[in-house]
Amino acid sequence: MSQPRRTVRLLSIVLAPLVMMMALLTGYTPSGVLASSHREAPLIARDPYADNTDVYAFISPDRPDSVTLIANYIPLEWPESGPNFFEFDDNVRYEIHVDNVGDARSHITFQFDFDTRTRNPNTFLYNTGPITSLDDEDWNKPQTFTLTQRTARGNGQPSSAVLGRNLRTPPVYVGTKSTPNYEALATAAIHTIGSGANAIKVFAGQRDDPFFADLGAIFDLLSLRGQAPPIGYPSGQDQSNLPQDGLAGYNTHTIAIQVPISRLRASGDDEPVLGVWATASRRSTRVLNGVGGILDGRGAESHTGNFVQVSRLGMPLVNEVVIPLALKDAFNNLRPEQDAGIYTADTDVGNLLQRSVLDPELQRLLKALYNVPNPGANRLDLQAIFLTGLKTTKPFTINTAGGPVELPAGTNVNQPSDVQPAEMLRLNTAAPFRPGVEGSVCAPTPNYQLGLLGGDACGFPNGRRLQDDVVDIELLAVAGAAYSVLTSETFAFNPALIGALRDNVNQNDRQFLSTFPYVSTPWSGTDHRHANVFETNLPQVFTQQPRQSGLREE
Repeated sequence: MSQPRRTVRLLSIVLAPLVMMMALLTGYTPSGVLASSHREAPLIARDPYADNTDVYAFISPDRPDSVTLIANYIPLEWPESGPNFFEFDDNVRYEIHVDNVGDARSHITFQFDFDTRTRNPNTFLYNTGPITSLDDEDWNKPQTFTLTQRTARGNGQPSSAVLGRNLRTPPVYVGTKSTPNYEALATAAIHTIGSGANAIKVFAGQRDDPFFADLGAIFDLLSLRGQAPPIGYPSGQDQSNLPQDGLAGYNTHTIAIQVPISRLRASGDDEPVLGVWATASRRSTRVLNGVGGILDGRGAESHTGNFVQVSRLGMPLVNEVVIPLALKDAFNNLRPEQDAGIYTADTDVGNLLQRSVLDPELQRLLKALYNVPNPGANRLDLQAIFLTGLKTTKPFTINTAGGPVELPAGTNVNQPSDVQPAEMLRLNTAAPFRPGVEGSVCAPTPNYQLGLLGGDACGFPNGRRLQDDVVDIELLAVAGAAYSVLTSETFAFNPALIGALRDNVNQNDRQFLSTFPYVSTPWSGTDHRHANVFETNLPQVFTQQPRQSGLREE
């Protein structure tokens, strides 16, 4: 007797996002709706393969006439996860979106569809011998992908062009016996599409997770290790007060694409600011076929229906620490073009979303836990950072190759000229914001710890580089570091917080590459470690917080 079929509805494709948000606020959760970004939304554990963990957008340092876009998926991959190693899901559509106009719509979409083949179903092994090339017969589960570019046209109907088929991914880093000379395999999986100045480079495969943060301490009532109590831990407790990178030793799956700026800018439009976000989508219906499906060739499961967006990510940490629990899963279903309508609506949902941005819970926690002063409940600076891009209201000094330069009030850092408010990462691609070119306003030595707040005009939140310490930068931004320069009002931000309000995990656990795809080599199943170098090699050091910073017991 065959097993009955079981149908799981991921999400009704006709459900209006606003109705879904209202349902979430009243406690109803649609069955099977999924979420994204380092397990930041309540239901993400059900589908890590659709979990978009990080998005990066930056001027390519070794090719400044191009932009590199990176979207990572599948959080916290254990390198030793055999025999069923992590890989892109053939049933997920992964996409990177670009708004080159400022209207919060995707005008260029790079779509990635994967296909996995099993060479020998009669073995449990991922590989039956050393994998020495991407054609190696000992690689039992090779994976390829199709890259499609969809471009919005004036008539509202997008054009679609397949840029590449059967593009190969590298295997996962099993170990030095199974995957010797791993970087040679990864390099072979870098594909160049086209030629000359118009060429695109693309890579999809396993890499070291480039995000770095002391997640354990941060979610323990916003503790910051390496600092003196009350914000750090006192000596003599069970846990160390030495900072630990919670992502150290873990891998992720990276989609990276390097595109000439001329191919990303709208034709006939001088707008230099690009809005970037990534998504993952699944078919609306999943059917578990049981043994009968396996025996009759249909497979263990079938996926039908239209694709439904289940994951969305632009600016880092937005859904993690800005969006409240009631809205997290719904946020992943929204398109940026829908943000403004919901944000400004006089509804329970709209009011909750506005409060989350203009009076974020994080600033209230900093005040309640550590008495850190803040500008109050009308955070138009955060609205600019997350929803519109930045335009200064007062003079602001940046560091350039020619020395400090004071930018006048009204300087447009990365706000589109006719912007529609929406959450996304924004990058200014104008020539002055390109490192290494004549007349560049980028800091000659990049300030990865403070980014734009530290006078580096080409640092986060103007785009996001792999090295940018977004945790420290966003903590300082919430504490009001950019308030005076982005609003008409003035706030006496205490500069002593710059050295104190930080998690002290300042860089990735592996060195980034100097060339595309830039993300570090993944950890192998035989040499990884989750312990942090700070914990194992350095003596314990307490930082005495400056007086009047709010972080010191007076």
